[in-house]
Amino acid sequence: MKMFCYAVRAGLLVLSSITSLLGQQTQFSHELRFAQYLSDKEAIEEALHVLTRLPAASLSLPQRDSLYYAIGWNAYRIKRLDLAAPTLLRVSDASGFYPKSQFFGHYSQAFLGQTDSAYAALVRLPLTDTLHNELRHLQLAGISLLRRDFGRFAQHQRAFSYGSYALEKEERRMLDYARTMQNVKRKSPFLAGLYSAAVPGLGKWYAGKKRQGIAAFLPILSLGLLTYEGWRKDGVRSARFIGFGTLFTVFYVGNIWGSALSVKIKRDEFRQEYDNKILFDMHIPLRNVFE
Repeated sequence: MKMFCYAVRAGLLVLSSITSLLGQQTQFSHELRFAQYLSDKEAIEEALHVLTRLPAASLSLPQRDSLYYAIGWNAYRIKRLDLAAPTLLRVSDASGFYPKSQFFGHYSQAFLGQTDSAYAALVRLPLTDTLHNELRHLQLAGISLLRRDFGRFAQHQRAFSYGSYALEKEERRMLDYARTMQNVKRKSPFLAGLYSAAVPGLGKWYAGKKRQGIAAFLPILSLGLLTYEGWRKDGVRSARFIGFGTLFTVFYVGNIWGSALSVKIKRDEFRQEYDNKILFDMHIPLRNVFE
């Protein structure tokens, strides 16, 4: 009799567990479909709210992969890359979403400036598909350019076939970016300041900011002439000479400092411009291959 009771209890426990599991699976499927509906209606923030409330720890591996992919992809769509990157990278290699999740996750890392982590992980990424492997080299080449590592870029560039419609244009542009960045002449802040000391505004012209150079030259020239006129007519102790002389000195010294600073600003603008181009041409092939 006792054995019968134990068997009944065990059966009830198993039945309860199965019922609970089926209930969780049904609830998860329902919530996932609802989040997909919201996402399709462009209510992505609301979809993320639904998805992030689901208890990942109690789900099966395929369910967790679907959840991580859904959270990561929706976060990527609204440019919440700080959420997209780690979540996409949690998708396991058992999932059909794994290659896409890895590529977009590491791209998100690169966009966030985590180029070392993205590079190291992409190098180790196991891939068997020929197109995916070439895409990997394109991503690694782009990351190398973001790091201004032209040696590594050359290594990955050798894997470009220029034969895939999904990659060809971006491969050629990456090569152009590398050549441009390597050939650009580095300008000296010291020389910019020296030129502006000799001729106000010339340093800004040298830095590549020609309009600013002209804009700096004209008022300083005017103040210099007014200072000279005050000295010639009223002498060095006159209010006119002192006032215009002070303004001239302030503008003259500021022009020298500003010219030196213009070189750094121009350099930063150039770097940002090419970083944006590189990231754009890393992104387009991902879309071409996976969508």
